[in-house]
Amino acid sequence: MTLDDDDWPPDVAIIASAAAQELCFRVQPEVRTRFPGTGKRESGQTTTRTDVDSPVQPGELYRHVFVETTISSRLLDESDH
Repeated sequence: MTLDDDDWPPDVAIIASAAAQELCFRVQPEVRTRFPGTGKRESGQTTTRTDVDSPVQPGELYRHVFVETTISSRLLDESDH
């Protein structure tokens, strides 16, 4: 069982997206995702980018940008193993 398994959907999913005509980073951003808390769970993050390098290149102008991130988590109990 993994978060990609359609038979076991996440208990919580947060989806965020952004679009821009032009985007430029002065420095490379520091990005991290944490899943603090207690209890057994399976968590993950998926990011889709259009017209943006990964990692971004400082000083480069990106045009017609789209980014979408999904952060999800499924709570587990002993019977889920």
